[in-house]
Amino acid sequence: MARSELTPQDTLNKKIVSANLNNLLNSQNKKQIDIHRATKIPKSTLTGYFKGTSLPTLGNVQKLADFFNVLKSDIDPRFSSTVNVQNDSSELMRLYDQLDSNGKKETINFIKKRLSTASNVIKFPKDDDTIEITASGVLSAGVGEFLDDSTKPFTVTVHKPVPSNYDYAFQINGHSMEPVYQDKQVVFVKKEDDYRDGQIIAAVMDGCAYLKKLSVVDGEATLVSLNPQYPNIKVDKETGVKILGVVFS
Repeated sequence: MARSELTPQDTLNKKIVSANLNNLLNSQNKKQIDIHRATKIPKSTLTGYFKGTSLPTLGNVQKLADFFNVLKSDIDPRFSSTVNVQNDSSELMRLYDQLDSNGKKETINFIKKRLSTASNVIKFPKDDDTIEITASGVLSAGVGEFLDDSTKPFTVTVHKPVPSNYDYAFQINGHSMEPVYQDKQVVFVKKEDDYRDGQIIAAVMDGCAYLKKLSVVDGEATLVSLNPQYPNIKVDKETGVKILGVVFS
């Protein structure tokens, strides 16, 4: 049987699953051995998921979701609503192409009418769903944000609940960590004694602060972008990198 080729979406899904699993592992203070013992998923298989070299089977996604007590979509983007939206869009286009010219005009007019109605509806967030906190600064998900002792904290509004055990709160600037981390999103960072390959970290290099995935291969560190449209950053051995902590929420 011929082996199916890996699509760009599969590659992106692997990176997202890896990031999600590492975040859950850090935020819940678990270890991979705990997952293996609870789910019976082989250690080598788990390593592939955490390093982003393989995608979990649908059955293993359910096991992982049960272990972390989260939704399957919190682990694997294949279970997110965006997949359903893409499928719905394809189906709509297929049906649209089957209409005659009059049917297509009627369909377009109907959509325009619905859009004009929807544009008049404004939803206001509830005041008790958000809270103001102090951010330590900005992390770049792009070309870098200057960060040093003179950087002034600022106030940001975030959704509840807010974790109680974080050391830093940073606002993201840029798109290199999408789709997992969005521009202007606030992330919470906790200091650690040791840092491992695959963790999402807040790091400072050459005076600039970054949000990146840490990759360590043969003793060499790289700051990896989850968005494949952005380059990775090789850590210079002489200057090194200062890791502020691990992103856990």
